[in-house]
Amino acid sequence: MERSRQDGFTVWDLVICLAVAAMLATWFAIIRQRTRVHVSRPYCASNLRQVGLALRMWANDHGERFPWQTPIAENGTKELADLPNASVHFAVVSNELVNPKILTCPQDVNRIRTNVWNASLNLSLSYFVGLNAGETKTAAILAGDRNVSTNSATMVGLLTVQDLNQLQVTPGLHRTYVNVGLADGSVAQLKPADLRKTAAAEMKGLRNQPVRLVIP
Repeated sequence: MERSRQDGFTVWDLVICLAVAAMLATWFAIIRQRTRVHVSRPYCASNLRQVGLALRMWANDHGERFPWQTPIAENGTKELADLPNASVHFAVVSNELVNPKILTCPQDVNRIRTNVWNASLNLSLSYFVGLNAGETKTAAILAGDRNVSTNSATMVGLLTVQDLNQLQVTPGLHRTYVNVGLADGSVAQLKPADLRKTAAAEMKGLRNQPVRLVIP
């Protein structure tokens, strides 16, 4: 009685298995990236709400002024407002913010979260500071994702924008949009066109003063 012949595992079987495994790995990587972006959105919105609340609490104890409107002699950062360092403005409200971890976006792979308030904090920041914002200037941009620029590159330092057509969102943190918190406590996810509209409303309320952001 003859036994039925069974072919073994061939090279073509191996090639097919490897190809399927590669396709699945690519698919899972894409899904993971999309999930990561999606999950980071509420985190950023929550972070910016906490930042806005902390700054308003601080302002309540300092004559309704934010740190960059308050002299150093009164524990503010007014004399430092034009320097390319956003961390100084967050550091003075450390009692209200409690932990600097909320100043780092989970999607910002170029920033490392820290729980220490120190001189290197600027390297952990994911959010810029809007220097035009104030308790009486509620339409002004208070803080937001650092991927805003006037060109295709991510910028660092003081960004002054008079021509809003130059204001744009750079790729990186959240693809084609930016999370922005206003001085009135609201937070929104804005496409470049919406960011320019928001900045235009700020400029209108400030009699056409330029938008001023300190980007970490």
